[in-house]
Amino acid sequence: MNENMTNHREGGDLPGFKVLADQCVWMKAGVVNFRTCDRGYDCFNCPFDRAMRAAMDAQKPRSAGARPLGWPAAMRSRYLGRQKPCVYFLDQRSGAPEACLRDYDCDSCPVELALGYEPLRQSIAARRDEQQSGAAQAEERPLGFPFPNHECVWMKAGIIGMHLCDNDYDCYHCEFDRSMRAAMLEGPPKAGDAVLTAIGAAVEPVIRPCIYALIGRTDAPPLCASNYACHECPTHRAIAGEKTCKPRPIERPASRNVTGYPVADGYYYHFGHTWVHVIHGGCVRVGVDGFVGKLLGPIDGVEIPAPGSDLERTRAGWVLSRGGHRAPVLCPLTGRILAVNPKVVEAPATVSDDPYGDGWLFQMEPYDLKHEAQSLYSGAEAALWIEHDARELVSMLGPGYEKLSATGGEVVSDIYGHFPELGWDPLVRTFLRTAGPDAHAG
Repeated sequence: MNENMTNHREGGDLPGFKVLADQCVWMKAGVVNFRTCDRGYDCFNCPFDRAMRAAMDAQKPRSAGARPLGWPAAMRSRYLGRQKPCVYFLDQRSGAPEACLRDYDCDSCPVELALGYEPLRQSIAARRDEQQSGAAQAEERPLGFPFPNHECVWMKAGIIGMHLCDNDYDCYHCEFDRSMRAAMLEGPPKAGDAVLTAIGAAVEPVIRPCIYALIGRTDAPPLCASNYACHECPTHRAIAGEKTCKPRPIERPASRNVTGYPVADGYYYHFGHTWVHVIHGGCVRVGVDGFVGKLLGPIDGVEIPAPGSDLERTRAGWVLSRGGHRAPVLCPLTGRILAVNPKVVEAPATVSDDPYGDGWLFQMEPYDLKHEAQSLYSGAEAALWIEHDARELVSMLGPGYEKLSATGGEVVSDIYGHFPELGWDPLVRTFLRTAGPDAHAG
């Protein structure tokens, strides 16, 4: 361990800066609520320290003023001897040591953290005091809004002492949020886990239809040419304009029958037969729809990535299985898994038996809900899309079943079980729009 750092930690020659019981210097500075140092105070080689510096600069640039590029070299050329004055001593800052012991390598120096970020620390403390003093007089929060007075989600989680959101909770485009994620992981966030590795995270839909072609719009192209970035697509703007996703309470939804398949009211649907239920705080629940429940029959296996895994819209995100056959399912949104439903892990058949109730799969934090919602169906569009796929399924069964469907015949609850000759892979490819792992075996 660096000898100078040892002396600083023991409190011998760094006035006003003393670290006790292996507290991280960021905890000692009052920025994070709890963290211990596991690197012997080698801040220069600590990814957490680098990420936190980036987060602090994203939150509020240091008010002391930025130093010009190349200033360390200029200082070294000016002070050629071994005794080099600390830049904060030259600025007559209280508590600064007279000598620089690091040859102006300030990024690794605790003096820089203690004094260079002092204005920011004071700002955090002032805002915290203001928040606490006004808490008793705060207005009643709107029902369902979990963050009083625009608290940052990192403050609400108890990670940092004080930070108010100034980005309308658009965490995906927030530099502070990205830096904090990197700090918590001590490196860039990693996407996916063993489940995604097993199914191949690069699995894309084998057919890329325009979502409006699937509901019978003759003015829509047959295939999507914009990678489902519908908010950028002129066809979407001409047909639907901008869609909005409204949150709904967590309760069993009412559903309607569309050509023999249940469709939950108020949910949003992806053309790979998954649904999205927007709940509080911009979070969503995700599951598969009633069409899949009847198409594949009783599910006996569910493979979902662990909480913390990142999933990407219209890429395979999880797997349903039955009798050794596996079906990758396209994820309707890009985001991070927050929680997995333990009921479907313990009793996979719940996915097909109760798709809109206890059969939900996981809760997710979407990264760009406003834009990605443009590629989801709802209301009348959802009904038209189910009717399209129902007709496609009947055509696979043959002319006799087309006549039966026209008379209003009831759809069986286990289509694959009753008609195994249709083949698992063709059903997965046609309706879930993925190539099942079975198709690649051998």
